[in-house]
Amino acid sequence: MRFNLSGGRSFWVVLCLAAILLSVATTYAQVDDVTLRFINNQQDKVHQQMLEGVAGNPWQYRILADWLVEHLIRFLRVLNVSTPKVNAYIAFRFWQCVLIFLSAGLYYRKLRLSLFANLAGSSILAWSMSHSLYNSDLSLNVFFDIAFYLLAGYLILEEKFVWIPFLMIPAAFNRETSALIPLMLIAFAYFNADRAKKLKPAVLYALTGSIIFIVIFLGLRLHYGEQTFLTADGYSPGIGLLALNLTRWVTWEQLLITLGLIPFLAVSVYPSWAQPLKVFFWAVVPVWFGVHFFAALVAESRLLLVPQALVFIPGMLFGLDGQRGEESA
Repeated sequence: MRFNLSGGRSFWVVLCLAAILLSVATTYAQVDDVTLRFINNQQDKVHQQMLEGVAGNPWQYRILADWLVEHLIRFLRVLNVSTPKVNAYIAFRFWQCVLIFLSAGLYYRKLRLSLFANLAGSSILAWSMSHSLYNSDLSLNVFFDIAFYLLAGYLILEEKFVWIPFLMIPAAFNRETSALIPLMLIAFAYFNADRAKKLKPAVLYALTGSIIFIVIFLGLRLHYGEQTFLTADGYSPGIGLLALNLTRWVTWEQLLITLGLIPFLAVSVYPSWAQPLKVFFWAVVPVWFGVHFFAALVAESRLLLVPQALVFIPGMLFGLDGQRGEESA
């Protein structure tokens, strides 16, 4: 049975209901995994370090989520909510999940996936998110990153290029990995059938977004000053860390738990993908995987949730039930 995605009100009702249900489940699973004690101690310890400006490089420069969480904590204190800090972290994660699932639903819809496939994709994403916190706290900036990339994909497919520079403001305050969003825009326009019409405004807004990113990137480092570089559990970026990632069993264990076989299934049906999805793949995935395998512990599989949500899940869905890639509406 396949549902028609074209219906306006029914789509929004289903999408919002699904987003809330999946957010409840994902938040519960993550809090249960991390534990309330860890959130109350380690999560809050890192939060205080962020507010004091001593969290280290690169974490200190990923300030957006902690700014927002601190305001939520203060608000809950005004309301005399018990344990305001723990409740703030949990509530913040819930609303992050809602934002992610709503963004995913809109993005998958623009890729012309059926409602059935759309909801299946969000469910797979919920599973991936729920099983991604190995060796981690709630990792608030990583989950904002997922939402910003999905929103960028939606805005680009909607050809609302003017909003990309505005999106880059919170994205740059959140995490330096948002630097690839302007590249998505340029690549989309360059490989579009109507390139002559779309490329010039796309380049303009992409460059504007890149300038905003650079200004914020440098501004944060000037504001907080030089920070102690925090290595990945003592391993510095480079060939050594790449070799470690490739040879440790826990890397592949955690990647399979979080991503499953979705990336392999998606790549196997690459010819059936919508053209914009192919463009986003080449604009994001090779650089993303290369940087993270060289510079991070990939066993911390949450770091690969952006390509999972943006490319692999919808790519896999194009291979199911006769889905065929079409030019996005």
